[in-house]
Amino acid sequence: MGSLFRTADRVLPGSTYRAVAIVTVTIIAVALSYGAISAVSGFAWWQTLLLAMFALGGAAEFTFVGVIAAGGAPILAVLAGLLVNSRNFAFGVAVGPFFPQDWRALIASHWINDESTAISRTGHNDRAKWHAFLLMGAAIAIMWPGGAMVGQWLGNVINADLLGLDAAFPIILFCLIRGDLKNRVTLSLTVIGILIAVGLTPLLPLGLGAVTSLSVFVFVAAGWAVRSFLRRRRSGGSDADQHSIGADQHGTSAGQHGTGAGQHGTGADDAGAGVDGAVGADHPQSTTRREGPR
Repeated sequence: MGSLFRTADRVLPGSTYRAVAIVTVTIIAVALSYGAISAVSGFAWWQTLLLAMFALGGAAEFTFVGVIAAGGAPILAVLAGLLVNSRNFAFGVAVGPFFPQDWRALIASHWINDESTAISRTGHNDRAKWHAFLLMGAAIAIMWPGGAMVGQWLGNVINADLLGLDAAFPIILFCLIRGDLKNRVTLSLTVIGILIAVGLTPLLPLGLGAVTSLSVFVFVAAGWAVRSFLRRRRSGGSDADQHSIGADQHGTSAGQHGTGAGQHGTGADDAGAGVDGAVGADHPQSTTRREGPR
């Protein structure tokens, strides 16, 4: 287990540690809000703690508690939480390339979330990305359940809506991905995802509006499929053209060989005629019929 937490090998710049510290503060603030809402909704402290430890997704916990508080069935709350946390599949694709292919990946996979994925992108190579991910993941695994417990105990003392704790969280995440938005494709997909989420939020249950922004990947997959299809068609046409050109060149070469053979044959006939003429000149008796005695 020691190697799992070896994140201080001086492979991370100071800016990464500062970013982790800032995000951790916001995580504690949002965890306080979650614990307070959970207490007001009638959840026992151990229920709040277990949900924070095993879901470890933030939005999933808020969605679960919100559905129960609104009088929804527990099974619907579970399904809603799973749907909200389905965004972690996309995060898993992002962090998978630098994950070690051993038992550490099984443990660290539980720490895949918005913050750890965003912080990992600050690394300049796979080793640095892995260490940044572990640092942020460990901070969340400790501070999120701890903050939720403090919020649960404070109960009605904390007014999450008045403090605006929920708003601080997406602002911090936006600051973390600001550098990625310099890419035009990433910026375009982000804007499309925002428009989809904002448009569907009033029509969907609590917490599910933001998840719909992941549907932007449908457009990405469609674009990749079309581009791959066009490339295959172009490469197929190019290969056919090259085969046709090769066949023409082969036919031309064969014609040239035939012409060369004909010229070679003509040359041989001319050479033969020359040889016969030379022989006749040297031996005239061979070409004159000998007459018998009269």
